[in-house]
Parts: sequence; C-alpha cells; structure tokens
Amino acid sequence: MATFIIADLHLSENKPVLTNAFANFYEKNLYLNDHLIIAGDLFDMFVGVDKNSRFHKRIRDIVLNAKKRGVTTYFQCGNRDFLMDQEACKFFGMKLIGDFYAIPTVNGHALLIHGDQLCMGDRSYQRFRALSKSRLIRFIFMALPLSWRKAIGKKIRNKSQYKNNERDSDKHLQDEKVKKMGTAFLNNAKCNILIHGHFHVFGGENNAFGPGTHRIGLGIWRNNYSYVKVERNELRLVQRPMEKNF
Repeated sequence: MATFIIADLHLSENKPVLTNAFANFYEKNLYLNDHLIIAGDLFDMFVGVDKNSRFHKRIRDIVLNAKKRGVTTYFQCGNRDFLMDQEACKFFGMKLIGDFYAIPTVNGHALLIHGDQLCMGDRSYQRFRALSKSRLIRFIFMALPLSWRKAIGKKIRNKSQYKNNERDSDKHLQDEKVKKMGTAFLNNAKCNILIHGHFHVFGGENNAFGPGTHRIGLGIWRNNYSYVKVERNELRLVQRPMEKNF
C-alpha cells in the first residue's frame, strides 16, 4: 500500500489536457489499497457542485473508477477550492480531511497543508481566509444561484491571478516569519516534515525549521507534474515532464 500526495492541478473546463493527466495519474500510479491525497487546488475555482456540468461529471467518474479498483482519494481544501465540503467531496467520491493532516513516514511524521497558511505577508488574504471558514458566510454564499456564484468566483479568480515568480515564492519561504510559523505548525502537530503546495515551487529543504526538520514543496501541474510517494520504507518527491507521460 502506498500513499501519493499531489496539489495545484488547477483543473478547469478549458484545460482538458490537465483533466486527462489527472485520469492518467490514477491509471499509471495507483493500485489496490493505495491512497491519493489531493492537497488543495484540484480546481482552478470551485463554487459548488454543478450536477449538470460534464466537467464535474468527468472528475467524478475519474475518482469513482479508481475507487472501484480499491483506491481511496482524500481531499484537503486549497485557496481555489475552499468551498469544498463533506457533501461536495462525497459527490466526487472523495473524503474530506482537515487543513492540517499528519501521516507517518519512514523519516518521521509529516504534516500536510495546502500552504496558503504560510502567506504571512498577505494580510488581506488571511482576513479573507478567516472569513471563508465562517459557516454563516459559506451558508449565505452557497444559497445564491449557481450562476451568481460562478460570476463571483470568476471575479475573485481574476483578481487573485498573478504571474507566479519562483524566485519570489522561494524568497517568501525563507522569510523568518514563515519559518517561525512553519516551526509552530510542526511543533503543534508533533511532526518533523512539512509537505505543502500553493507556492508552485518544486523541491525540498533540509533543516528548514530547525535541525532534523524538512520541507517538501509540490509544484504546479503545467509543463511538469509532481507528487510525493509514501511507502513503508520510502518517502520520495518526484517530478516528471507532463508531455512524456500524458
């Protein structure tokens, strides 16, 4: 049995290549009793299940087909799909996990987060993130017609889109405030490894939050795709070219 961790696929109707890559990832990598954890931003924007959407049905079929083969899929909310709840996850055949999720590995316990919790310098986003966790705010938003939610979601996505600069993201991850927050996360969870996405920077860092700690970053699915594989005797970060595998 193996556990795979992926993040930042940013699937959407107008990117069928990525949807096919998602399907092929299951087919080529996951087998009976394997687990897949999607650490946020599976969707480029999610404002609720649209049961009439061929795109949503396609994602559901991909996950359910894997489930029939004995593969279990877990989902952790990202900043683009924070409105995913238990009911929505059930529709897609996934199980919802919390924003902080610990798993055992051969190298110690790993704490899995999407990564937006580390955006310490963006106060406006952190205020938005706090509001998004409000049950009342979520209830009011989800009560709106789907067409309204899609329009609002599109505006939010357009406003938040920016050219992700790997150097800037890497520099942010080295900021002392981020280091302190990461250390606090690990100490609270009694873990020594932090696995995250969000920043779209692929790579690892030893002693990232003190001696014996590690940071593992997943990249965005674009020219390459990446994943973490956890087995009984292995913890491995992998990146492969998208075009050669899908």
